[in-house]
Amino acid sequence: MRAYVLVGNSRRLPKKHLIEIIPRKRLIDLVVENLHSIGFEVVVYAKYRIEVGTKVVIDYSSWILPSIVSILQTNSEVFIFGGDMPLIRKKAVIMMLNQREGDKTVIPKWKNGYLEPLHGFYTKASLPCFIKEIKRNKGSLTNALKNCPSVKFISAELMPPDTFFNVNYPKDIEKLREILKGE
Repeated sequence: MRAYVLVGNSRRLPKKHLIEIIPRKRLIDLVVENLHSIGFEVVVYAKYRIEVGTKVVIDYSSWILPSIVSILQTNSEVFIFGGDMPLIRKKAVIMMLNQREGDKTVIPKWKNGYLEPLHGFYTKASLPCFIKEIKRNKGSLTNALKNCPSVKFISAELMPPDTFFNVNYPKDIEKLREILKGE
């Protein structure tokens, strides 16, 4: 199965995907290697040029929802992950696959309603909802998912706790280094 890794640019931590986390391993390297170890064919979908040990597609879209639309226009089903989420767990991936219903997109959701859209299994069936959201008001991925009958939400609380860890701030880099030391 194919996994797309979305790589954008952050105002808080510019080009964070290129930061060396451990010797000779940047954040993006950790994400890609982790997904390869789970068994995925990995494609990095990046807003800027990046060299990594897998196929890279430059994404010229203006924000995340059109990126996902573009991916789904050429794939019937894929996993989509954030390029700043290096601790994706096989157990979580299996849970999403086991929770599939027909051709529905599967997205983890917390009890408080917060979604984990960059840790999801996406299908072409949800594409019309995403296009509608873009046409309506430039769109929000979260709104598109919440309002789409082709989406199934599963409990994020049942997944391994560090599955959704992502790097947004310099302090997260240090925390990630500590987590990796313990593995």
